[in-house]
Amino acid sequence: MKKFLSTLSLLVVSAAALAQGAHDFKINEVYVYNPASCDSSQCAASYVDEYGQPASWIEIENTSYSTHNIRNCFLTINPAVLDKDMPAPEREKLMSEIQPGDPRTSLSAKQRITFFADGKLNRGTLHMNFTLPVGEPFTVYLFDGNAVDLLDSVRVEVLPSGSSYARINDAEWQILPENEVTPNAPNVVYKNKKIQEFKEKDPYGIAMTLMCMGVVFLCLILLFVFFHVFGWAMNRASMLARVRAIRSVHEKASKVVEMAKQGTTETKGIDMETYTAVIGLALHEYLGGTHDLESGVLTIQQGPTTWADKSHELRVLPTHHHQAN
Repeated sequence: MKKFLSTLSLLVVSAAALAQGAHDFKINEVYVYNPASCDSSQCAASYVDEYGQPASWIEIENTSYSTHNIRNCFLTINPAVLDKDMPAPEREKLMSEIQPGDPRTSLSAKQRITFFADGKLNRGTLHMNFTLPVGEPFTVYLFDGNAVDLLDSVRVEVLPSGSSYARINDAEWQILPENEVTPNAPNVVYKNKKIQEFKEKDPYGIAMTLMCMGVVFLCLILLFVFFHVFGWAMNRASMLARVRAIRSVHEKASKVVEMAKQGTTETKGIDMETYTAVIGLALHEYLGGTHDLESGVLTIQQGPTTWADKSHELRVLPTHHHQAN
């Protein structure tokens, strides 16, 4: 019982995962091949199958960031498959199944695959059992492998010869001209209305040439003016610096001359400020002073001390005692 429940749970989870992966497949681009309006050069430039033959094609994209296999899904343009009361086996008969066993049906993140709608199933997995009508609108349907869940659909109106109908920015659909058809590639349209208008008004590029030359010469003129003004400003700054240096030298020279005059004529070579300081200090010492008044007489008198007695400097001679016989 436990094994049965485990197996059932695994099948349910796997089915949910496969269903989630299938819903990541979106119809990305549709191209209708019209042999009546295609000359030899255009046919050679068209996207061809493995046999080198041009054909109508439908491009499917894996919009997720995981790898999913589109095998066993169904493609068709028959609107009868929308009948909800139709049994799944009957619906499968009206659609073209993507056969398993081909590694090309395993799509990695954001990868695309192109299926040829040429009605030639004998040519391989990428060929469908139906063709796309020329000169009339139709709808492409993409069904899940259970033939019940509709994964995606797109209404295609009558397309100009050589153009395709592509999905832009995951929501918007747009007709791409022949030179912008992108089989097995992202549908990125680089268009600028201003550029397109400029191309229409100036097909030979004369205005563009004059504009480019004008921009170049304008830049050269601006560079000339900039460097001219910059050079003048640098020369001006250098001149002002020299003037300030010369003025400083003149001021110092004037001070030296003044000090020399004062030293030679008034202070006999001594700086006037030093001379004034010496005189002020002398007057302060003389008038106020910082010492007590003294008589100028020495009062030290010599007194007698034992240190000056010369007798203390002599050694006492020893006394000899003689014994009587």
